[in-house]
Amino acid sequence: MVTCVDRVRKKTDKFLNSIYKSDLKNIKYLKSDTIDVSDKSPRVFRGITRIATIKQCLDNNIDFYYIDTGYMGCYPKKIWHRFTKNNFQTLDHLNYKQLDFLTDISILKNRFAKIMKVSYDSYKPKRPVNGESILIIPPSAKVLKCLTVNGHTDFTQEEYIDFVTKEIRKYTDKKIIVRQKPNRDERTKHGQNLKDQLKKDKVHCLVAFNSIAAFEAIQDGYPAITLGPNAASFLSEKELKNVDKPYFADDDKIREHSLYLSACQFQMEEFRNGYAVKQIEQLQHDQTYNYFKFKCQ
Repeated sequence: MVTCVDRVRKKTDKFLNSIYKSDLKNIKYLKSDTIDVSDKSPRVFRGITRIATIKQCLDNNIDFYYIDTGYMGCYPKKIWHRFTKNNFQTLDHLNYKQLDFLTDISILKNRFAKIMKVSYDSYKPKRPVNGESILIIPPSAKVLKCLTVNGHTDFTQEEYIDFVTKEIRKYTDKKIIVRQKPNRDERTKHGQNLKDQLKKDKVHCLVAFNSIAAFEAIQDGYPAITLGPNAASFLSEKELKNVDKPYFADDDKIREHSLYLSACQFQMEEFRNGYAVKQIEQLQHDQTYNYFKFKCQ
């Protein structure tokens, strides 16, 4: 049995409702802002606003599935949605041979081409050039509630930015820019989206916690440092001390990881027909949650 847990409100979440009404067996749907922890069956949630309820799952060893914005192909319209088991983003990596063993690689390559507008075999990631600035993408207030800093969890966004800025300044004199997350209408406008800012500010390296922006930057040829659980972790630098000369994965790793992430995001119909659940069980069946604690020095 799997239970789709929606928020208590008049509106029904269309993704959770699609899974509930899919051809899959043993699916329940309910609206609740808490869970019965004596029931150990897996839960399905959508959106970071469910973080308190998800924490109940984590504290009680209950598997959960999470739905949110896709890793790529979501501009200008958000038509792809990531689906993850026991995490907010997948932290795994499966290479081409592993994907070919677990699923139909020809279907995945067609999917990749649909998302990326270029065939898998023709896709050549951009390579980085030496830039002039460091772009910080701070986590949201909701995400910060999950961080432990100096033994306490009331870390504000201002404190996070201050700490990261000071750490970066120890290792580089490049200009530091902070990009707050604008609303979707703003961040998809020409001249205001991430791609435009990376180019305009001649970014040398992007610093993120959990933001999908890290993966977007790497695909566009800009190194990224990830300080928290991030789908780009396999491709990114992890240490701020290396900000002047950050790690940047080779073309094959970026290409393969892009193929893997394309297999972990879905359109509405794929939630409705059960494909999303079946695919993630195939690719992420043993994935467990990673607790990240961002600690000051």
